[in-house]
Amino acid sequence: MNAFSADPGSAAAARTPEDAFRELDRVALRTEACARHRARVRVTEGRSLPASSARSTGSGPPRRAGAAHRATPEVAVLPGLPSWLPAVLGVLRGSAAVLLPQYAGDGAARDFLVVGANHLELSGVERDPRDLLGRPLSQTRPGIRAGGMYDVYRRALEGCGPATADDLDYVDLVDGGLQRGRLRGTVVLLPDEGLLLTNWEPVGDVRLSHRIQERSRLGWAEWDLVSGRMRWSHGLRRLLGLPTAPAAAAEPEHGLDGEARSVTSVDDVTAELLELRRRIVPQDVPAFAADMSALLHGGEVVDREVTLRVAGRERRIRWIGHAEPEGAGVPDSLLFTARNVTGQEELLSRALTETERLRREAAVDRRVSETFRQALTPPLGVLTAPWLSVGAVYVPSDSGVGGDWYKCRELPDGRVLLAVGDASGHGVDAASRAVQQRSALAGLAYTDQDAAALTTALGEVVYYSGLDTTATCVVGHLHPRARVLRWASAGHPTPVLVRDGVPRLLEAEHGLMLGVTAHAAYPLTTTRLCSGDLLLWYTDGVIERRGMDLDEGIAALMAAARECAERGASAQEAVDCVAAALLGREAEDDATILALCVQ
Repeated sequence: MNAFSADPGSAAAARTPEDAFRELDRVALRTEACARHRARVRVTEGRSLPASSARSTGSGPPRRAGAAHRATPEVAVLPGLPSWLPAVLGVLRGSAAVLLPQYAGDGAARDFLVVGANHLELSGVERDPRDLLGRPLSQTRPGIRAGGMYDVYRRALEGCGPATADDLDYVDLVDGGLQRGRLRGTVVLLPDEGLLLTNWEPVGDVRLSHRIQERSRLGWAEWDLVSGRMRWSHGLRRLLGLPTAPAAAAEPEHGLDGEARSVTSVDDVTAELLELRRRIVPQDVPAFAADMSALLHGGEVVDREVTLRVAGRERRIRWIGHAEPEGAGVPDSLLFTARNVTGQEELLSRALTETERLRREAAVDRRVSETFRQALTPPLGVLTAPWLSVGAVYVPSDSGVGGDWYKCRELPDGRVLLAVGDASGHGVDAASRAVQQRSALAGLAYTDQDAAALTTALGEVVYYSGLDTTATCVVGHLHPRARVLRWASAGHPTPVLVRDGVPRLLEAEHGLMLGVTAHAAYPLTTTRLCSGDLLLWYTDGVIERRGMDLDEGIAALMAAARECAERGASAQEAVDCVAAALLGREAEDDATILALCVQ
């Protein structure tokens, strides 16, 4: 194991940056020497191949696969053209053609006749050039006109000189199939012949690679340990702050992806690696040197972060290194990819801060909601009349507290005030309005007015609140001595009375919802109670469900009331039974049930 394969926190990691890089240089030199020796051995073994094997490889220049059986020519021209044109078409890279302009009566070129072509289609696939000869482009390649190539051809004719396009999006329908390519090209006018020589080749690889690297802030490199040279991608040079190599702007010598043209010589590798080393912050040098040393020994993939100083500012780089071939003690090359992750920690910190803020706000909302819930659903006291019991249950919706409220209070004159209400809306706003309405009713209750008058007064409170909201409620007074309930409803669901085991909706005339008008009048309904009666007041969350008809909800409530009246010995037991049967732990809308049981 080399001196730098230890953990960065070890004694090796505590060395100075100069010591770390000196040791790394020794490891790199040894690895390069071993890689070159192994390469020479492979070449030497190749020279002494058996005769049969040597004959099988053939002699002379290499041939394209399948060239001996090729049935179509690489170049085709119509008779009568200059003898040098086929040679020109044969050496041009990409798709090349010779076009004869076809002019309209006004002298403008309206079409182009193909009189010569090579074997490459505009999209890069091969074709038989003879299929195009003597045919106009408007028939064989209609996409050329729509893609803008005609404009390039016309510029060449009108300008009597070369016309170029650097980034043309070509889409065409050829033999029933769609073809597409991003092209650059040159069109030259041959004035003596009156012909156009066109040459198009794909450019998307290089430009797309550059765009992806710049927008993604990434790049790649390969260190060839056999030759000692290094290939840099355009994006990695920008990422590391290295000067763009002059070769990167030159035309590619081979039809590769365009990134390999930035090849650094052996001398330049040393200079550029020294430049890169100087940019690594001192505290990251030991770990970086240890990782590089591990790769030079054929180690596994390294995935690390390092901080560089580029243009006077720190830049955080995440880099991945890989030795090729895998598992070899002495690699032939090292492959690297890197990405600029500067600012991601700051973004993560801001995201965590925002998350914490939202968490705190949610906690505050929960505390406020819980405070409102306790205010809206307080414990019920014991009534003076021993034959009378009350019970209540509140089930919040899955989105939290809402506008439901209830009230039960024994008044000084012996009457019992009973009320259930529902302020419109959801959340804390609805709950705050519910608290307002419940508190207003608590004050109005001591005016000695009947339930209808109290409901009218409560409606004025809602109407003049300035919030442009509505509410429903049912308010009543129970007279214990007479066992009579006088009550009024402001658009609220009709109470259910279970008598002798049979549930029914109380017949009554309902008034407008609270807040619709300033001074609404409400009729007063009188209901006489008997021993064994169970009376249920509730909000619409008990009977309304998504996908369920309202009549179905009422029928479910009636069935639950009948069954629970038989089981429950008190109002609280009965109301708990109804809530369990209909609501569960959470409802789609908040739901409240207030029960009155007569012994």
